[in-house]
Amino acid sequence: MDSLPWTGRGLLAMRRLRVVLAVIAGMVGSVANTPLSRAQWGSNQCAPDVSGPSAKTSCTYDYYRNKMWPAPFSATDTHAVVSIFEQQRSNGWRLHNTLSSAMFDPKTHCLTDAGKAHVKWIVTQAPQARRVVFVLQDVDQQLTATRVESTQLAISEVMPIGPLPQIYLTDREPFGSSGVYQTAIHRAMANSVPAPRLTSSATASGSGAPTP
Repeated sequence: MDSLPWTGRGLLAMRRLRVVLAVIAGMVGSVANTPLSRAQWGSNQCAPDVSGPSAKTSCTYDYYRNKMWPAPFSATDTHAVVSIFEQQRSNGWRLHNTLSSAMFDPKTHCLTDAGKAHVKWIVTQAPQARRVVFVLQDVDQQLTATRVESTQLAISEVMPIGPLPQIYLTDREPFGSSGVYQTAIHRAMANSVPAPRLTSSATASGSGAPTP
């Protein structure tokens, strides 16, 4: 090629340029004829690669979703955050409405007076959506059945007419202790409170002569 004169080199370069331009023109023409290139995104026109109304709808949906981001996802994010607090509230009501072992007599396995009072509060005072009773289940199925039967009788005494609240078994025992233990603690505290008296320093300062 080095032996070719300058005119020959120029002619060869021109031919190569024509071939490259022809290839580029063919590629541009093929792209211009595709439906995707004719999509007018600015004017809300969408032409997907595949034809059909479903593809058209999907492409339009993607366009609006990308255009209005992040607004379409704010509600989903808010629900994801709020649902955590709603689950926490449900767990709290579940523990509050649970009849623990301390609310059943250790010999008869029936509800004590404190347990009956708690059942009465649940079915009459709790919010309507929270009037559900949970019974702590035991490893002994017969003992658990006795607890459930005693709870059903207590609910029937409070609500003799109409649909009864649901009773569910649970394995989560709420924090607390028996009413007998708490009564003993409060009585011991009340009996151990010393009588009110003045200290010696307060008595000495009070008995002195008044300052002018």
